[in-house]
Amino acid sequence: MGIFTRIKDIAAADVHRLLDQVEDPVSMAKHYIRQLEDQIDQARGALQTQIAAEQRYDLLLASTAEVVRKRERQAQLAVERNEDDIAAMAIQEKLHHAKLEQTYTEQRETVRKQAESLRGEIQRLQDVHKELTDKLTFLLVRANAVNTMRDTARTAPVSDISKLSRGLERMEQKLMHAEAGTLAYQAADKLTDWSRQQEVQEELARLKSAKQSS
Repeated sequence: MGIFTRIKDIAAADVHRLLDQVEDPVSMAKHYIRQLEDQIDQARGALQTQIAAEQRYDLLLASTAEVVRKRERQAQLAVERNEDDIAAMAIQEKLHHAKLEQTYTEQRETVRKQAESLRGEIQRLQDVHKELTDKLTFLLVRANAVNTMRDTARTAPVSDISKLSRGLERMEQKLMHAEAGTLAYQAADKLTDWSRQQEVQEELARLKSAKQSS
């Protein structure tokens, strides 16, 4: 059958190796997947034809076998009645249909084997289709990652990031310097408050001493 030749033209073992060598493996993978899907559809159509042929042969075999049984019985009855001419005609027709039954059986077996081969080819194509689909998904993920990194690099080049980092460091140093100045001011203010309290206590002690002396 021509379908087998067409099927064998695709899904070769080196398809995956070829994908690793071409410049645009994503497009090539999509191309192979489309071809595989077409081949699978054709193979399924051929399989449906074979299954229909099997069913027709089943009907032919059943009807032919029934004719053989009827003519066998007719021949037996004719012999019992001494109707040799009728018996001979029944036997002749029985033999004819017996040969047809054998032919139909052989043809049906051929169709069955072809259908079985088609089922195997369809399964093989489906397995390769899954492998290529998985590989395509992996390639798309990688391509998306590369594009994202490229866009990120264009949006914020390394030189700009370095400048921004140095600017943030300078701002941090200024903030630290301002914080240090605030802490020093607060400490000086507390020291002034303490000095004033000391003067108050000394003046109070002097007044109490003068009162006691008077």
